[in-house]
Amino acid sequence: MTFRISHVCLLLGGFVAGIALTSTTSSEFAFVVDGDRLDALYVGPAAGAFLAAIVAVLVAALVRARRILSTLSFAGLVLLGVAPATGPWDLEMYLGGVGAGLLLGGLVGLCATADRAWSQTALAAGVLTGLLLAGPIDHFRTPVSRRYADYLPEPLFEPVMLIVLALTAVVLAVTLASGDFGERTLVALSGRALVVGIVLPLIGLVLYWWFVRRVWDVGTYGAMQGRWMFGLVLVVVVIAASLWLEGRTGIVLLAAMAFVAAGDIGVAFPDSWPWLLVPTALALTGAVLGRRFPHPVFGIAALAVVAAAALFEHPPWDNLHVGATWLLLPLAASYAVASSLPSSESVTAISLAAPAALAVPLIADYGWTAYAPLVGSESTPGPDSWAWTSTGLSMVAVVACGLAAAYLGKRPN
Repeated sequence: MTFRISHVCLLLGGFVAGIALTSTTSSEFAFVVDGDRLDALYVGPAAGAFLAAIVAVLVAALVRARRILSTLSFAGLVLLGVAPATGPWDLEMYLGGVGAGLLLGGLVGLCATADRAWSQTALAAGVLTGLLLAGPIDHFRTPVSRRYADYLPEPLFEPVMLIVLALTAVVLAVTLASGDFGERTLVALSGRALVVGIVLPLIGLVLYWWFVRRVWDVGTYGAMQGRWMFGLVLVVVVIAASLWLEGRTGIVLLAAMAFVAAGDIGVAFPDSWPWLLVPTALALTGAVLGRRFPHPVFGIAALAVVAAAALFEHPPWDNLHVGATWLLLPLAASYAVASSLPSSESVTAISLAAPAALAVPLIADYGWTAYAPLVGSESTPGPDSWAWTSTGLSMVAVVACGLAAAYLGKRPN
């Protein structure tokens, strides 16, 4: 592998896309529930991630001309820059979702060259880093509690954000002008991949709406205690979709689903900014190792260890949980995804968007992998029965993805 400016461009662009994908969602769902709440389908936090995933898949699958892909990528950066100044929250969400989708889809399309494997790996490493660090970065940006920060006025433009977007645009322009992406290699459009790329985000949106309807019954013995059942349905659908896709292209989708089910780096925040370099370096290391020594099942097995570490969230073993999510999760996730590449443009786009589009109903405050109930409860010295159940189900989901990946690995490429 020769280090190229196109790899830097894809890393930086992927990082911006990952941050943007996460910013279209929210872990706060405490609004009043009334009736069927159909408005949650188009104004809820899941709508932005759904829109971003659909746009990314359509752009990556249907656009072939490099000039158009480049234009759409720049348009995505512009939309991400102006979205915060559009006023109403729902309009900002729509513009941000479209911008994230255009940027991700355009970059995936630009990866369709002879250097496809390393290009997709660089893009995936950037996106995963953005997804993993979006929570900690927001934590530093708004040091006050999120529940109070939501009611405080925010600046229309953040200088750091604009600088990063401008830098990404400059690097992309220089890369395109230098011709470092190389000659394009066309791949036949897969109808199955296009269907999967549209249906999976739609299922995530519907699941979010279902959870919103049932928030009123939250409690230790309430209806939300059965929320994991719907999470398992989503895992089954993803596995079935990956098996339905041609050849081994669905392995990267399984790796993304295992990442969703394993955990969230946002459970632990460092004490200072420099600590953010640690998961960043681990994610990049995992991507390189996954490209050099591709074994997706090994990466998914490491994600199962991360899922199991959720049992140790109580003192004195809580450092095991923090260490697993802050150190092992970035390495394992990037390794698993990089080992599964290259894949088709459609599948790559939906796989990189999946952690945002599918995680909303799973890792929200009342989601499948949220172990603490929303109602107050007395602290316990160790994991309670629900922690054992939810952690076990998370591990089952990750292991199932690993078994499916092992099966797909035996298919002819």
